[in-house]
Amino acid sequence: MSLPKEFCKSKTFAEKPNLEVAKAFLESGDFLWNSGMFIFRTDTMIEEIKNYMPELHKSLNRLSDNILSTTFPKILEDEYSKLKSISIDYGVMEKSEKVFIIRSHFGWNDVGAWDEVYNIKEKDPDGNVRQGMTITHHSKNCLIINDLKIVATIGVEDLLIINTENGLLICKKGEAQKVKDVVDYLRRKGMDQFL
Repeated sequence: MSLPKEFCKSKTFAEKPNLEVAKAFLESGDFLWNSGMFIFRTDTMIEEIKNYMPELHKSLNRLSDNILSTTFPKILEDEYSKLKSISIDYGVMEKSEKVFIIRSHFGWNDVGAWDEVYNIKEKDPDGNVRQGMTITHHSKNCLIINDLKIVATIGVEDLLIINTENGLLICKKGEAQKVKDVVDYLRRKGMDQFL
């Protein structure tokens, strides 16, 4: 198979190497930083999962076989509870011989985090990002997303306020990654309706 010149075959894929190894990689100049963006054919990835993560492959097959079944939610819950928590980076990418690289340069924000939503949105003169009915009085550098009645803030700074019909989240900017702790708590307590 002939590849375009922009593509290179990966010699190794190291997810989160320790500090010594990371320094050696950087000093050599022979390594690129993984952006976490992967492009693959579905059949190729399924085959690699089968080769390197057989338990996940077994669960995916069971889900696929039952996707239209009325018992699918229960089967999904059963299969999910059995799976080991391992990223695709460790489970497949570090082991696969089918990894190729495209060198590129572009800006990137992980908009999956509320702090990044704040960073990319247009701000008012006080540094607030406001969506929906909001009143801010002596409030600065807040992200307020409101899908309901009205949210008013007085004398607050650096908050993320997300108000939806399922719930209200208020947290300090820079702490949004801990939302997963709340999500885990709600799941453990069987309160998925609030997710």
